[in-house]
Amino acid sequence: MKTISLTCLLLVIPGSLFADRAHDLASVASTQKAATGCDPSSLTTETCHTQFPTGCTGAQSVSYDPYLNFLKNQTPGAGLASTVVLGQTDFQSKEGQIPAELRKRNHGQLASQFAPLGEGNIVTVFAYLYFVEDTRGSGNHPSPGESCNCKLTLVGSYDFHIGLGFDKSLAAQIQQKKVKHSQASALEKTSVVAEMTPHTRPTKWTLARVSSLLGQQVKVVGQLMADNEHFNAKDDCGFSGAKPKCWRSTIWEIHPVTQFLVCNVSLGCDANSPDSAWTSLDNVP
Repeated sequence: MKTISLTCLLLVIPGSLFADRAHDLASVASTQKAATGCDPSSLTTETCHTQFPTGCTGAQSVSYDPYLNFLKNQTPGAGLASTVVLGQTDFQSKEGQIPAELRKRNHGQLASQFAPLGEGNIVTVFAYLYFVEDTRGSGNHPSPGESCNCKLTLVGSYDFHIGLGFDKSLAAQIQQKKVKHSQASALEKTSVVAEMTPHTRPTKWTLARVSSLLGQQVKVVGQLMADNEHFNAKDDCGFSGAKPKCWRSTIWEIHPVTQFLVCNVSLGCDANSPDSAWTSLDNVP
């Protein structure tokens, strides 16, 4: 197996040691290198992320953004405190501040411009759960694995892709099963993406358990990150000249998710609700 050297990589930035996680992550952006020629059949989810902090690919040439994968593969942990609450207008504002020169594989070169926007910091979002899907797909022919997960196609080696929305009436329709999730639907076009990654996802965070909360109000905590792979008119509805079939409101994501809670109060919750108003996903029946 041939790989590019992964020296000087830093997978985790311990939040308790730094005043600004965003700038500390950005400071090591230039040291992140892609790994090529790896053999997914020799890896598990655990060994993938231990051996390849920026992921890897079986290709013999660089075919992914190593700094983007480095961010995706962070393991900040539930103990890191959130620095800010972000709402729908905040995501819209941040979308408008994305460097115009951003491309599919140059995230690391622009890391110093993303740090002031808070990329890498732990944030909180109060929203409604619009949809969730296992990116593995279904059936006997799983989707191709992602480079951040070493192109693995094992059960449990894929992200849970989550859509967070802010429309209470639309959320009510989801609960009543009057509207369904489909590609380029209103649910996707107006959603902020959150990802539960396989190597950070607690055992109790099953697809079935998350799916049981569709349409409900949730509190999601995790790392703020911009997924430059989708910074184009085809995917990003916030992109100038976005195509009609765009399927996400912004390239900003919560990735990975470190805490996921659901409101247990009939009248609803907000940022001022006490901890008792929220039930952790771990404790959802």
